[in-house]
Amino acid sequence: MKVLKGIIIAVVALGIIAGLAYYKYINTVTYLNEPGTNGNTIGNLYGNGLFCEYDGVVYFANPNDFDRIYKMNPDETDIEKVANDSVYFINADSHYLYYSRNNNKDNANFVLDVNTESLCRMTRKNRKVIILDSENCNAAALAGNRVVYLRYDPDEATTLYMVSTDGEEREQLSKSAIDPRCMVGEKLYFAGVEKDHNLHKLNLDTKDTGFVSEENLWMPIIDKDTMYYISLDDHHRVYTSTMSGDNKKGITAFGAQSYNISGNYLYYQSLKGNPEGLYRVDLITGAEVLLAEGQYNNINVTSRYVYFADYLSGTTFHIINGSTEIGVFDPPILEVK
Repeated sequence: MKVLKGIIIAVVALGIIAGLAYYKYINTVTYLNEPGTNGNTIGNLYGNGLFCEYDGVVYFANPNDFDRIYKMNPDETDIEKVANDSVYFINADSHYLYYSRNNNKDNANFVLDVNTESLCRMTRKNRKVIILDSENCNAAALAGNRVVYLRYDPDEATTLYMVSTDGEEREQLSKSAIDPRCMVGEKLYFAGVEKDHNLHKLNLDTKDTGFVSEENLWMPIIDKDTMYYISLDDHHRVYTSTMSGDNKKGITAFGAQSYNISGNYLYYQSLKGNPEGLYRVDLITGAEVLLAEGQYNNINVTSRYVYFADYLSGTTFHIINGSTEIGVFDPPILEVK
């Protein structure tokens, strides 16, 4: 009996040691992505990345709870609070969430004001957070095993940076405030911010930049060989063309302050519309309808819904993609489980 008891104790001890070793391992190892992995849609990132769908789960910044990070099913069931961080520019891959903290929204929970606007990585399974960059960071996009983002410090103001997903390698890509949100695989497409507003491309591997299109544009969205953009030559209307510039045509009746694409529809907030409001364009037929009169921003899409916020009140609305029935998106305020 003494021998058997000793064996049982030894087995239990080995199990505990193995469990602790595995726990330490999963909290130190960084899982790598396949090359070309991106963490959110370009259009959502233009809408401040407040919603991000991955593998049947929608992560979102709860507008009723200081934009703290929550998750739910695409049909808005099973809502759960993930963490107390207020977030924007949410990106996701198979193991992690990446986001910029916006914790100045609720100073009560961050009295010491430490890393309140940092770039973070959270493990989806155990919700462990590491700081990828402790400086003031905002617009961010996942590209393979790197995050490209805008970073502010008092000496250089806002510049373009890149950090590895394990936080070990960080470098400045440009001293200019180049928008990092139009990421296709591991190539960044961006409108010039200094000498022109043409379309350029930055290869993250070689750091080489190249000229893509002479269109005078803003907020490009690239979808395979098709590009969408706000034309600065035609009253900010949204245009589309091939990457080579063929089949160029205007899509929207009015100029656009912001826009996003969901399937066969394009949603945009008009600029000097008649009236001002959120419009939807059928990309197949060209039919355009006014969905909501007023001023809206933060247009985000998931596989089921389109979300947008009233510019003045901050109230968030939702609409099933393709529908015209708008409702208030009113998620509950919960505690972290």
